[in-house]
Amino acid sequence: MLVRFCDSVVHQPWFSRLILILILLAAAVVGLETSRSLMSAYGPLLKALDALILYAFAAEALIKLIAGGRRWYAYFLDPWNVFDFAIVAVCFLPLDGHYAAVLRLARVLRTLRLVTTLPRLQLLVGALVKSIPSMGYVGFLLLILFYVYGVLGVFLW
Repeated sequence: MLVRFCDSVVHQPWFSRLILILILLAAAVVGLETSRSLMSAYGPLLKALDALILYAFAAEALIKLIAGGRRWYAYFLDPWNVFDFAIVAVCFLPLDGHYAAVLRLARVLRTLRLVTTLPRLQLLVGALVKSIPSMGYVGFLLLILFYVYGVLGVFLW
């Protein structure tokens, strides 16, 4: 019963839109926290809102895990889900002091979850990752062109 309910929730269009809105809200909150004046005035509110968003992301992961039923581990077969889960898990780690920068970075990386909610963006990222080996050749070609133009510039001037 619970599995069917979670599965139906996960496949609803409003669920994806809600997660998208939460990602944008999380990005806005992290951006607002960079302002000292806003933090001094609204720091506790922003921290509470950030914690609420983090728990909402954890609830999303839990709902998706439950939706898998007996094949709950299938959630982790999708690399995008692993990416989402890792970001949320790192945000729950009790890091402070020297590792506070890691926690801040993880909170900023939550914005990258936009990629997981927009399929066309996933396609674009996949194409960019596949083109990385060819980028070396593009860089090599640019190096040759800069060399040729540099030599021409020295000879002509």
